[in-house]
Amino acid sequence: MVIVIITLSYLLSMPFGLFYTYLFPSSGGQLFIGYYGLALLMIGFIFSFLFFTWFIFSAFGGNKKRWLAGFLSLPFIIILVYLDFEHIYFPIIIGLIGWGLGLGVEKGLNMLKK
Repeated sequence: MVIVIITLSYLLSMPFGLFYTYLFPSSGGQLFIGYYGLALLMIGFIFSFLFFTWFIFSAFGGNKKRWLAGFLSLPFIIILVYLDFEHIYFPIIIGLIGWGLGLGVEKGLNMLKK
């Protein structure tokens, strides 16, 4: 599952980064010094990783799915607290959206199994 999460996060990191800079134009490209596209890719990877971690583990995880998702999310939350503490609510909202959608998929799959 982690390979799927990393692959999806990489492939969809640019849209997540562009969405973040659309919402917060003053902080998106200033998090990293250097190439603006690399900054979008890096910040987008963090947000897409958080989203897909909570989504996939909520939808298809086993008994310890919340612990695994929280453990995998912790390093990225620490990075975001260090780099952009003003908008710490945004990754929390992204994680909650992923968790909610994953919970809906899990409920739907359970209904199809019956």
